[in-house]
Amino acid sequence: MVARQKKFKHYYCQYKDKIFTYFYYRVNFNQALAEDLTSDVFIKALKAFKRFDADKSFQAWIYAIARNHLINHYRVATREVKLELILEVPDESLKMMDITLECEDVIKAMRSLKPYHRDALLMRFVDGLSNEEIALVLCKDPGTVRTQLSRALTILRQACKQYE
Repeated sequence: MVARQKKFKHYYCQYKDKIFTYFYYRVNFNQALAEDLTSDVFIKALKAFKRFDADKSFQAWIYAIARNHLINHYRVATREVKLELILEVPDESLKMMDITLECEDVIKAMRSLKPYHRDALLMRFVDGLSNEEIALVLCKDPGTVRTQLSRALTILRQACKQYE
């Protein structure tokens, strides 16, 4: 029992910031909400930790919990939020954050992507998940994820060119 608690604590320390970042980019950069969702996910994970298969990737497991929790959050909040609006950044927030014009263009280009492509790109390049871990989270084949990431990057590059 104690060994399991120590192992969970190790995982918590290793992944809490990554899960926070996962939420932060998906809840309009709302820090308080991202912190609450992160806390909820680790409480769920702790309760279910005895069912975690130690031979599998903890990262993929915790991201799957986070993704499902985010979906449930929007469902329970009784708001109709389209996935393409999750990255909506209020103009005043952009000014406060003093983001360079180039970064603003990338955000605009990200908004133009299909939700699946955007989510896959965020998991790969912001959350740092491998293609195999993304495949586990999205219940897809790793080859499909690799192809979709390649397509998404091509579309993103083209979208960014229009802002040059």
